[in-house]
Amino acid sequence: MPSSRRLRKHMAMIEYKACKEEVDALLAQDFNSKLIHEKLTKEGRFTMAYPSFSQILRKAENKIPSARPVPAESRQTPPVRPQRRPGIISADPEPFPDPRNIDPKTLI
Repeated sequence: MPSSRRLRKHMAMIEYKACKEEVDALLAQDFNSKLIHEKLTKEGRFTMAYPSFSQILRKAENKIPSARPVPAESRQTPPVRPQRRPGIISADPEPFPDPRNIDPKTLI
């Protein structure tokens, strides 16, 4: 059961590093972070709050390098789009015909 007292600064990271191998193994088994936190808290290995654990996992995830770096020459550059400018709409040279004076035979 978590205590109501806050952990000292950086103690949550120390707890995480002590259980890092087990956390990684559980993540590999597709456990989500909430279940991992519950499991380790019940075992008494974690006293940190879930938001602290979640934040540590996010930071650790960002530090992991990608599996295979992409060489610079094979990276695709995004296509360059031409700049769009406001268009000028010009009216037709002849005005719209008056519907009262149109011969229906010429429309079809």
